[in-house]
Amino acid sequence: MVFNIGALNYALASLLFFTLCFLLLSRWRGRLNGVVFFLFCFSTAIWAAFAAYSAQFEYTVSFTVVALELVRDAVWAIFLIQIIRLLSDERSSAMAITISRIALGAPIVLLILLLYVKIAPQSSADLGFDLRIFGHVLIAIVGLSLLEQLFRSVKSEQRWAIKFLCFGLGAMYAFDFYLYSDSLLFKRMNLDLWDARGLVYAVAMVLIFIAVSRNPVTNSSISVSRTAIFYTTALVAAGIYLLVMSAGGYYLKVFGGDWGTVAAYAFLFSAALFLLILVFSGAIRARIRVFIDKHFLDYKYDYREQWLGLIRELSSAQTAQGLEQSALHAMTEIMDSPGGSLWVKRNSQEFAPVNWSGMSELEQITESTNGSLANFLEKWQWVINLDECKNEPDLYRDLELPEWLKTSDKVWLVVPLMLQAQLYGFVVILRSRAEKEFNWEDIDLLKTAGRQVAVHLAQERSALALVEARQFEAFNRFSAYVVHDLKNLVSQLALVVKNAEKHKHNPAFMDDAILTVDNAVERMNRLLAQLRAGTVSKEFNEKVELSNVLKAVAHEKSNTKPTPLIRSSQSGIFIMANESRLISVLGHIVQNAQDATSDNGEVTLELSVSDVVATIKISDTGTGMDKNFIEERLFTPFDTTKGLTGMGIGAHESRAFIEELGGTVDVISELGAGTTFSICLPIFHQ
Repeated sequence: MVFNIGALNYALASLLFFTLCFLLLSRWRGRLNGVVFFLFCFSTAIWAAFAAYSAQFEYTVSFTVVALELVRDAVWAIFLIQIIRLLSDERSSAMAITISRIALGAPIVLLILLLYVKIAPQSSADLGFDLRIFGHVLIAIVGLSLLEQLFRSVKSEQRWAIKFLCFGLGAMYAFDFYLYSDSLLFKRMNLDLWDARGLVYAVAMVLIFIAVSRNPVTNSSISVSRTAIFYTTALVAAGIYLLVMSAGGYYLKVFGGDWGTVAAYAFLFSAALFLLILVFSGAIRARIRVFIDKHFLDYKYDYREQWLGLIRELSSAQTAQGLEQSALHAMTEIMDSPGGSLWVKRNSQEFAPVNWSGMSELEQITESTNGSLANFLEKWQWVINLDECKNEPDLYRDLELPEWLKTSDKVWLVVPLMLQAQLYGFVVILRSRAEKEFNWEDIDLLKTAGRQVAVHLAQERSALALVEARQFEAFNRFSAYVVHDLKNLVSQLALVVKNAEKHKHNPAFMDDAILTVDNAVERMNRLLAQLRAGTVSKEFNEKVELSNVLKAVAHEKSNTKPTPLIRSSQSGIFIMANESRLISVLGHIVQNAQDATSDNGEVTLELSVSDVVATIKISDTGTGMDKNFIEERLFTPFDTTKGLTGMGIGAHESRAFIEELGGTVDVISELGAGTTFSICLPIFHQ
């Protein structure tokens, strides 16, 4: 029996659509969307089967084929209406569904017309043919308009799922439009176009199959053997390649002149040899597999769940050691591995394991930062598959595995932990608990997870370093304050010793000297207590009378010229503060004023009250300061103008103490005209 080409084309289309129907039934999840899509495929498969039978045995377009086509068109319209309701927004959906109803009504009207023509007299047959063909043209136009409306109305993120469905159905509608337009124009059916129609539907069905694998509305998950798709794709690609090369050889033979035949044979032989090299190239085969997996098959992982699980695992750690353990567990769980080891850069010279599970033999092993393994991971950022590396070492270029990896049979993967473009560490993963296929998805997931782990580990290390630095900073700042107070005490005692030679026989001087030494001993004992505690003590604030504080400060600094004078003072003004520390702070400001003023100048203290605020003004007629110095340097710690005799923390400490009491410090100064410190403190009311 000689098979008609049209019958073969329609038979192929029918076989493909029946195959898809079978896959849909096996994966159906009991939802309406799956039923509608199944009816769409089944009606098309039945129609194509009858078209194949008609082309082989009836040599014409039978009444049954036309009737089934109209039924198929109606099912297509129902299917498109269902998609639009699910995927398009409300505003776009109204217009699209209106067009869909036209597409649904047209086949029904044509089916009634077809039955009428079947029983009508011959005189109306021509009119019936024209109306029917015009109806098919209308259905094709409405179908194309509907697909265009559907594609534009869905959200951009959903187009990835439906674009191949639109391409497949669009190809069918477009070919139908061309077929029936030709028939309407020339008043007869072009059987060559009719025969080619089956092949067009078969090709379009491949696009629809891709759309189903992306599962936009069918609620069915179709999975096909990756091996079958790989070899089918390779076979088709090889066939296309040979056809193109054959066409090239034919061109050389026909137009190559005397050398045409020789050139054609040489060209074909070279092309076949090149194809053979490509077929046996491991790198080419690997790239083809990755391309197929990425673009045509379902993803292996639920990446949302994987990402949330990774973040949850890393965020649950409470300590640095806990984070290292969580990071290792998260990486090994991705590959269902029983254990592994986490390596991080310990210094500029080596990587060391910081956590391990099932690999206790690594405790004393380190890996050089300049070694082959570290250089390879940092340069290529590849996940090393030990099995692949041993079987196909050429894929890993100049990688030289360390001895502990070469001799281990249980190690499976080495994953780089990249921090920007630098290798922060790596994870060694043991073999999976069960035999597991390892492909590009595993690689991408492990590399992404590795970067996230590296960021968390680096942040934890930075946080620990910051805490340590802050502890040293606090201790150094505290030590500076203590030394500053000791310097003032030493200066005070040195002044007593200096004047003792001259006034030691004066009873009043001796009484004053003893009081000064007693005060110094008390303050030094307080400093020693603070040193033992390791922090600046927050003494209990007491009620302090400010006029007495000013007198104490003036008396304490009276031995240094110019002698401070109290210009005005009101008694009975109380604040809450530590009296000795307040005297020390005000004394420091007075001392700075004395240092900046000549012996014949003035240093004055004033106390005034306004509502709930007491203001202490310490003024001098000294050298003064410019505006930039006050704003940028005066209260900056460890910045001094006194050379080796100053520490640059007195003004900073003074302002900090005043602010602790809820007060403020303002400075008004002018070069050559002196300085005024205004200290405002909240008054205590009983």
